Amino acid sequence: MARRWVLSLHFKYPDLSTIAYNHLLNHPDGYKVKPKFYVINFDDPRRSHRCNPIHPDFMEDITDAYESAYTIMLNLNKTWVQKQGDFFVESPIILFASIIWYLKIYQNGKFCTFPHAIEFLNRRYEDIFPILTSYPELENYLSPFMDAWLGGAAEQLMGQIASAKIPLSRMISPQLYWVMSDSEFTLDINNPEEPKSSAWVTIPTVRISTVRHSVCIIPVS
Repeated sequence: MARRWVLSLHFKYPDLSTIAYNHLLNHPDGYKVKPKFYVINFDDPRRSHRCNPIHPDFMEDITDAYESAYTIMLNLNKTWVQKQGDFFVESPIILFASIIWYLKIYQNGKFCTFPHAIEFLNRRYEDIFPILTSYPELENYLSPFMDAWLGGAAEQLMGQIASAKIPLSRMISPQLYWVMSDSEFTLDINNPEEPKSSAWVTIPTVRISTVRHSVCIIPVS
């Protein structure tokens, strides 16, 4: 039977995660390849694995970087879903995609992590644009920003950059940076050669009062 995947949102970690983990322990015969169990815990990084959501190995060209930036930015800005195509929606996505792709191609992706991307974005634009546009594949990609800069449209340029900085700045925290600074596992959860069960505990930007949320993805036959 084809393997399906269940996504469950629940309260009070580790209740459901314990059930998922025990399921894996008690039913090893149900899997051709036994899934490994991973926990992402932003509340307590000491009990967390690490996972880089923009792992360079999963990007083949700049369109992959755009898809990563698109997914991240729209999840941080829910209202942007109704504004797709808007100048101040597309501009920050393109800028962040350019930064992701630059980190992918610079020194073979050595620094291509989510924290590095945020920190690079928060440098002065006078510093980042000369670096990015020194790469031919990014020069045309960033032409709207360069036109605004060289044309003296400082307010427009600052608005474009702020549209990217403001939502991503909410993700700046020592806990999140550590968890997303490396990859002890990858997000290809449904990879039949390396199946995984992953529990996600509390993302700081979506905390509701003092209640903890966690997402648990478990494979079922």
